[in-house]
This record gives sequence, structure tokens and C-alpha cells, in this order.
Amino acid sequence: MPDRKDDGKDDTPIEMVSLMNQSMEQEEGLIRDKGWIEWKGEEIKTYPLDYNKVGIVKIQIITNLIVFLVFGLNDQTTGSLIPTLTKSYGISKVVVSNIFLVQVFGYVLACLLNEKLHKKWGMRGAMNISIGLFILFFAVLALQPTSFFVYVACYLPIGFALGILDSTGNVLIGNLEHHKNEWMGAIHGLYGAASMVTPPIVSHFVKYGRWANFFCIPLGLSVLALTIAVPAFRHETAAKYDYICNANNVETGSLDRDDEQTVITLLKNPAVSLYAIYLFVYLGAEVSTGSWLFSYLLSTKSDDRIAMSYVTSSYWTGLTVGRFLLGFITKRVFSSEYVASLAYSLICLFFYSILLAVGTINTDAGWYIVVLFFVLFFCGVFVGPLFPNASIVAMQVLPRHLHVGGVGLAVAIGGSGNALLPYLVGVILHFAGMSWFPLLCWSMVVGFTLIWSIYPKYLPIRIHSYFRQELV
Repeated sequence: MPDRKDDGKDDTPIEMVSLMNQSMEQEEGLIRDKGWIEWKGEEIKTYPLDYNKVGIVKIQIITNLIVFLVFGLNDQTTGSLIPTLTKSYGISKVVVSNIFLVQVFGYVLACLLNEKLHKKWGMRGAMNISIGLFILFFAVLALQPTSFFVYVACYLPIGFALGILDSTGNVLIGNLEHHKNEWMGAIHGLYGAASMVTPPIVSHFVKYGRWANFFCIPLGLSVLALTIAVPAFRHETAAKYDYICNANNVETGSLDRDDEQTVITLLKNPAVSLYAIYLFVYLGAEVSTGSWLFSYLLSTKSDDRIAMSYVTSSYWTGLTVGRFLLGFITKRVFSSEYVASLAYSLICLFFYSILLAVGTINTDAGWYIVVLFFVLFFCGVFVGPLFPNASIVAMQVLPRHLHVGGVGLAVAIGGSGNALLPYLVGVILHFAGMSWFPLLCWSMVVGFTLIWSIYPKYLPIRIHSYFRQELV
């Protein structure tokens, strides 16, 4: 197997498209002046996604870093507040789980409207509208709605915004010209970092009787993100999105593809559908573990909220470490992101198996809590890099005109997994008991490991060469 040259620049099979743009530009009669192009009667600004040469790309990266912080805070808040919400609103854990279900509908809307949103308003509109939804509905949550119906309804637009921003961020970072692995690890690592600090912070807000004030944190970050996003994405218009899609359709022999990729059409592509199923199960396992871990520990191990919040944080600490650290190791040790993820998945399954065994012990002894802390930490370490690696693999095997539609759809479907599966886990735990928690999480880890292992077998023959080269 030849060594991979680590020169900081990432090559993908779609790079030949840039060499074809000249012929397309001649046929379309484009006017180019220092990055400005006239496309179908509109002027658009083009530039490489090279943050070393183009300053605006740095600002776009910073915007996504902040957005992923908000993701982490949001995804772990519900799990950390479950005991508090049941008490404050006088409802059961199953009713609280409806938050996850409502967020699923938001992700479904993101699946259906992501492509339309980009065609209508471009990445600029998608970013600004979604962050604006964050600001509006985190503000409502910060006011502590008196009705749980109002509280849970806020998660429909929040789920929609999550689906749009998640797919947009992954596409942008995955197409960077330099160090995409490291930056993908960084944005997902910040997600983990935010999730890591959420349980203890929420617990302290609860301790002083002001739990709703916690939402001021994601609200403030969302305001900051929108302030940066408006100038950072000002050139990412609908016309530019149309140009990018058509520029990359040169490889298909069509210079102007106006037909819209429908959800059904995209899902017929095995690279998209398998990626979506993988993310659905993976994100379900990741978020189910983080969301129900705190309640599981309080119910079966110890009633010390502060101590158990720190044990819960060990999982998110590991996830953060894994995404930051293994993001740098992947390219230097493994032949590809696919091979790296296969190895990480097997190691992750090993530690979840230990969690399954250790979970059968019911004690609050100090040594046992320490063991739980480290087992959960390593579960997080090796589950962490799987999402960013999978996103990179998907963009390596898909043509670029399918990046927003295909990757966006898969991420949105996967995002519904991080809401639907935690909901189902909550229902099962309500009727079967909290002691089943480790087994449910272990089963999902087995599921996404199997899906990833068969991923290359169901892709078109033209893509097989990518995997054969990397698995040699």
C-alpha cells in the first residue's frame, strides 16, 4: 500500500471538474473579472475554498464552529433536563420524550426543503433563515413557557434549522481545499465540547431554580453566529448555487441541469441511501447515549445529581477528544477515512460491550463510579470521529452536484435518527426499565458497525475503485 502524502491539501475524485469549467464557460459565454462571473444575467462571486488565500472562507469556518457549539448545547439540554421537566410540568418521561419526536418532524422538513431553500435563496439564505429560527425559539424557551405544549412546539423549527445547518456545514467543511479532516474533526469536536459542559451547567441552573436561563447561552451564540454569517455568506446566492451545480454537471454531459433532484431520486443512489441509514443509526446511538445516560445513572447508580452530571460529561469529553485528536491521526495512520472509521467502529463496539457488562453491577461505590467514568470516556472517544469521517467519504464518492442535495438529505435523515431513536429508547425504558439502557445503546452500535462494513459492496461499480485502492 503506497504511503499517503500529507501535504495538507486534500484531493477528491471530483477535482477534475474544475479543469472542465473552461469549456463550459466558453459555451455559456461567461464574463469573468477577478472572481466575478456573469451567470444567466446575474453577477456572482467565485473563489476557492482555501482559507489560506481567501479571508472570507475563514469567517465562514468560524460561523460553522459557533453553529456546532449551539448543536451540542441543544442536543444535550433535553437529556439533562428530563428529571426537571417531569417535575416542573407534572408529566412523565414518555411525554418529555415527545421533544425528540417533534424535532424529528423538523428534520423531515429539512429533508424535503433543503434543496428548494438553496435554489431559492442560496447558502446565504439557508444559513441566515436557520440561525434566525434559533434566535427566535431559543428566546421563547429562555422565557420558560408555562405550557409544555408551547415548550415542545419550539423544537419543530429548531429541528428544521438543525437539519439545514448541519448539512450545510458538513458540505462546506468537507469541500475545503486544505485540512478538511482536521477541520471536520474541529467542528464536530466543538459539538462534543458543548455537549460535555451542558450537564453540569444545566445542573447548576437547576440547583438555583433558574433552569430556563440556560437557554440564554445558545441564544447568545446564535445571535453571534448570525452577526458573522450575514457578511460571511453574502456572496453565496441562489445564482451561485445554480452555477456550482451546473459547473459540476459537465462530467455528466449536461451544461444546464434545471431538473430538481427529488428526495426519491436521491435515495435511489446507494451512496446516498446507505450513508443516510448509517447516519440515522449512528446519530441515534450517539444522542441516545448522551440524552438518557444522566437519567440512567440517577435511576440505577446514584441520586447525586452533580456527581452523575460529571460522569455523563465523561462520555461527551471522550467524544470531543476523539474528534479533535483522531481527526489528526486518521490521515497519518490509515489509508483512508473509510478504513479509519471501520477500525474506530470496532473499538467503539468493544467499549460499549464493556459498558453492557459493567452496567449489570448495581453499586454506588467510588471505584465503580470511576470505572464507569473511564468506560464512558472511551466509548465517546471512538464514537466521536465516525460522523465527520463518514461525511468526507460520502463527498469523495459523490459528484459535487449531489453534495448539497445528497449529503444534505442524508445528514437530515441522520439527524432525524438523533431525535427519533432517543424517543423510542425513552418509550422502551419507560415500560421495560432503565436497566435496559446499555443493551439498547450497544445494539445501535452493532447496527451502524455492520452498515459501515458493507457500505462499499452496494455502491456502483465505478465507485468500487476508490474502496479497492483504500483497502489494499
